[in-house]
Amino acid sequence: MNDMTFRGSSIHIRNLTRKFGDRAVLQDISLDIPPGQFVSLIGKSGSGKTTLLRALAELDDGVDGDGIIEAPDNRSVLFQDSRLLPWETVIENITIGLRTSDSVAHGTRALADVGLAGRENAWPNMLSGGEQQRVALARSLVREPELLLADEPFGALDALTRIRMHGLLIELIERHRPTVLLVTHDVDEALVLADRVLVMSEGRIAVDQKVDLPRPRKKSDQRFERLREELLVALGVVETA
Repeated sequence: MNDMTFRGSSIHIRNLTRKFGDRAVLQDISLDIPPGQFVSLIGKSGSGKTTLLRALAELDDGVDGDGIIEAPDNRSVLFQDSRLLPWETVIENITIGLRTSDSVAHGTRALADVGLAGRENAWPNMLSGGEQQRVALARSLVREPELLLADEPFGALDALTRIRMHGLLIELIERHRPTVLLVTHDVDEALVLADRVLVMSEGRIAVDQKVDLPRPRKKSDQRFERLREELLVALGVVETA
């Protein structure tokens, strides 16, 4: 751990519930995330992962539930789909909504940070899927968010592009230091990226696992493999650790 001051802010959740009709998707969730921590959220489909992320992002209207959420207002959301506007150039997509006199300069630097310098005037359909997701990442980080919420942002990418994006994300997170909550179905991805992994089951946090491994992390490391197996047991994929 270096001595850089975290830009991220803490998150505090108390007794959070969410219901869709008669179905309770989140059940009495309480959670604390300190500033600058990278948390991965894993679990079976329907366990409540994305619902928890969307609650933090304030994206769901008209849902029933209660509880207390304390999270920074300065937050960005990164989706599996890059959600770029096809009628806007790359730089226009990155800076959309920015209201500063030097927004283009900030956007240009963010684009260089994700390895796409010189592509400012390209159209989204001129980019590969991985490049589009890099633009989406630049758009999220150009606002210097205190909280980055990522909902399976690499799920649609091929394996090699996904590995490259992992390295890029780690580099940028270490530089900008937001607090991060990543939803993923991939146990290896969770362990490669996160400081902490939460396993959700039936709307509750069933496992809270610290990942105290040096970077870069290698899947061949016995400690990595041991954590991986423990998480797979928690997910019900394997029977014994």
